[in-house]
Amino acid sequence: MGRFTAPWMRRVRSGQRFRAMRLVSAAALFIAALTLATGSTAFAHASYVSSNPAADAVLTAAPTTVTIKFAEHVNPTGSDVVIYDAKHTVVSTGPAQVVQADLFSMSVNMAGDGSEIYLVEWHTVSADDGDPDIGGFVFHVDNTAGAQATATATAKNGGTGGSSKPSGGSGASAWLVALAAILGLLVGAGGVSALRRRV
Repeated sequence: MGRFTAPWMRRVRSGQRFRAMRLVSAAALFIAALTLATGSTAFAHASYVSSNPAADAVLTAAPTTVTIKFAEHVNPTGSDVVIYDAKHTVVSTGPAQVVQADLFSMSVNMAGDGSEIYLVEWHTVSADDGDPDIGGFVFHVDNTAGAQATATATAKNGGTGGSSKPSGGSGASAWLVALAAILGLLVGAGGVSALRRRV
């Protein structure tokens, strides 16, 4: 014989289940929002934004200056840019300087020595929050006619390095934040399922 449940008891249980589901869903959304907010702050660095020459650019002659733009103001103390040739010989001719007209940028002079590829290594300390970061990229020198066409195409594309992404300490931050947000939503969904089984 089945157990009798009064209609008013069914309504009470249904209302409790609905309130519990709303509470768990709200908690999951709060965790996701909090993760996104704190994640964007935690991974804020003076990381690479663009450069001149651009990452992976092909030039017809070695430049005399390399300038890098970063995501935050650069603290000159603890920040530098060093350029190497293909033999890993330093070809930058002095320490990098923060560009006074643009405190997001650093510039360093270099003397090309006939190498076909140059490595630019940078490390920064953010003047905004003191966070350090590090990374690097390469550019190429080829004085053939084909290189001229490539250099022209790079310039037309804005000189931002196209799809190449210089290595840096904060490249994975967006993935980590997204993953944490998804985990928060999954935890909330699991709580809702558990409550449905119990009520």
